[in-house]
Amino acid sequence: MNNLNHSLNSRLTIGSFDGLHIGHQTIIQQLVSNAHQANQSAIVITFFPNPTVYFRKIQNPFYLTTNLEKEGLLRQMGIDQTIILPFNQELAQTSARDFITHIFKRFRFEEIYIGYDFHFGANREGDAGKLEKFGKELGFSVKIQQPISLGNFPVSSSLIRNMVTEGSVENLFPYLQRWYSLLGEVVHGDGRGKKLGMPTANIAFENHKLLPANGIYAARIHINEAVRPAAVSIGVRPTFYPTPRDRTVEAFILGWEQDIYGKLVNLEFVRRLRDEIKYNNAEELTSQVEKDIQLTREIINNE
Repeated sequence: MNNLNHSLNSRLTIGSFDGLHIGHQTIIQQLVSNAHQANQSAIVITFFPNPTVYFRKIQNPFYLTTNLEKEGLLRQMGIDQTIILPFNQELAQTSARDFITHIFKRFRFEEIYIGYDFHFGANREGDAGKLEKFGKELGFSVKIQQPISLGNFPVSSSLIRNMVTEGSVENLFPYLQRWYSLLGEVVHGDGRGKKLGMPTANIAFENHKLLPANGIYAARIHINEAVRPAAVSIGVRPTFYPTPRDRTVEAFILGWEQDIYGKLVNLEFVRRLRDEIKYNNAEELTSQVEKDIQLTREIINNE
């Protein structure tokens, strides 16, 4: 063991952590608990873009959590510092030994927490065994988290992505211990809801964020400290726009009158109510939206 290990002052974990599901949360909870008991910083090192997105050159929306969402959730879980490393050609070509040596010199960590399938370094050459070997040389220990299963399947970000894509948001809570959500700024839309007597909040989102399938959802919206039920439409508004347009997210907020343009809000998707449908006219649409609002009220109030 060399002499790099003087004044070890942190514990950390490294990974993509997209979605921060219960498998990720188990690692984070152990890290935070052990670091804080030892008066050390709990640090998460993650990457953007996600290495999968980088190597497969994925263009479609992919991320369950944007960087802003991920940092906020990690803060709530007690993480002291989140480092987002740019995943680029230089990092992709860094050897496992060089990568972990650089991280160790920068953060002086006593312990590193990893998932069972953790790989690092060029061509994914590093694994748990290599990490333990480097740990003996540099002076840190390795904690390995075994997979967490629900039913017969290990919980994974790709499994959750499939469920989000299908719109089955009501089934996601056990995997996340929270509702699937979208953090976004309220922006000006085309004002059509207001003209119909049903003003909606148009929510901007990052184009790489994975939205639930097009349709109508019962949701909760967090505005500052307030939480309100919201009937949310995700889609291309076919009743008014016959040719496909960019997707929008619009929320009719129950019991809310205040102007919230420019505010950052968090939408939690609780249940999918129905598909997005093209109606013959605005009256048919309005009649259906009134039913959606009533159903949303019942679902969220009983949640």
